[in-house]
Amino acid sequence: MPPVTDFISIDPSPSFSQIIDGYKAQVRELVGDQLYLAEPPHMTAYLACFDDGSKVSTAAAQLAQQLNTFEIAISGWHVFDADPLTQRRTLVVDFTPESQAFLRNLQTKIAQTLAGTYDTEATFARYAAAFDKFSEVQRNAVRSVGFPFIGDDWHPHFTIASLDPTAWPTVREALWNQPPSGVSVCSSLTHYRVIDGESHPISKFDLKRVENVSA
Repeated sequence: MPPVTDFISIDPSPSFSQIIDGYKAQVRELVGDQLYLAEPPHMTAYLACFDDGSKVSTAAAQLAQQLNTFEIAISGWHVFDADPLTQRRTLVVDFTPESQAFLRNLQTKIAQTLAGTYDTEATFARYAAAFDKFSEVQRNAVRSVGFPFIGDDWHPHFTIASLDPTAWPTVREALWNQPPSGVSVCSSLTHYRVIDGESHPISKFDLKRVENVSA
């Protein structure tokens, strides 16, 4: 069996997922279909190729049992210009520095749990086409941990869409002054599989409930 491309996501609350989906719908109405518009709201924390995808579900389940539901603070919009994976402008929901630090810590735990389980050769091949667009830090991360965006080089976010450059001015004019705000509760991790470029949820794992933190 060929390797599968799987990832673990940190999930927004159902209520904040609706907000993300609302922005996605606005973008689609403004400029038509764009890359990632059809993706369900999620935050990719670690993605690689695996001989056995069940190891990803096992890791996510183990982590979820250890983690409390938590809140992240939204700080507005961020744009990845010339996104190295898409060569487009990727519009994302951004978080405060404090929330980003917390999420990077969580990503480290996810990567440590999956250490040694991914297919090194297949993972390297997946990212090979983007290698000349990656920084040296990102290339070394693929070689060492199987994912280019790790630790301080990872910018946690919820993606709206990766936009064709010709579509960006229209989207910017409509949305830039309507930034997301508030907080999102994160109450689950999800194991996804990428099939023909689309992300499909395999299993969802709820985090431990905490009093006064509600999705």
